[in-house]
Amino acid sequence: MEETEIAQVGTKGQVVIPLQMRKELGIKPKSRLAVYKRGDKLVMAKLEIPPLDEELKGLFEEIDERYKGKRRPTEREILSEIQAYRKEKRPAKDT
Repeated sequence: MEETEIAQVGTKGQVVIPLQMRKELGIKPKSRLAVYKRGDKLVMAKLEIPPLDEELKGLFEEIDERYKGKRRPTEREILSEIQAYRKEKRPAKDT
């Protein structure tokens, strides 16, 4: 069984995650954590969000392939493609 650490909640509701746990999990400033409740317990899970440039690179490659040999897409068409791509890649919410 893993060792338990004690964290204290500050006046602003902030919790300091113990250093050793941050190191082991690779949690750094600006890391995103999902926080949810299970009964009377709080659970945190580190989120792995890919950098936006990787997502955009794939999107632009798709756009370039789709418009190969055709006129260049307008800004409005590009924004529409970005929104459709993000909606497609967004994880489905549990219902």
